[in-house]
Amino acid sequence: MRFAVRYQSEGGNTRAVAEAIARTLGVEAQPIDRPLEEPVDVLFVGGGVYKFHAPKSVLAFIAALDKDKVGRLVAFSTASGMETTIRGILRAAEERGIPTDSRTLLLRMGTQGFAMMGREGGHLTDEQIGRAEAFAAQFH
Repeated sequence: MRFAVRYQSEGGNTRAVAEAIARTLGVEAQPIDRPLEEPVDVLFVGGGVYKFHAPKSVLAFIAALDKDKVGRLVAFSTASGMETTIRGILRAAEERGIPTDSRTLLLRMGTQGFAMMGREGGHLTDEQIGRAEAFAAQFH
């Protein structure tokens, strides 16, 4: 299987989750501004929740995807508890005609690394890393 991981992260939490997913799949996590050039069977796309919504850069990335290069899209997010980014990612993919997977990952971070409060993110607990790795392993 061919995998790709793209993420948007301001505080570092989503980047850290993307890196754990990518490491498990044997690929490199790339920021959302890196276009998808090669066809993949599974594309993981993630972002945080900003002003109660999915990041515009993530939605723009999905809107620009060549739907023929993506077998299916898997959404992941870090947030204090809201699933708005996951819902936004899935909706954007469906609008683009890209199949989505019902399996998603939401790591509830509370205020851990919450960028708006000036906290540095990206320092996941062993349990959080384990959850991200176990999630990715389902697709191998």
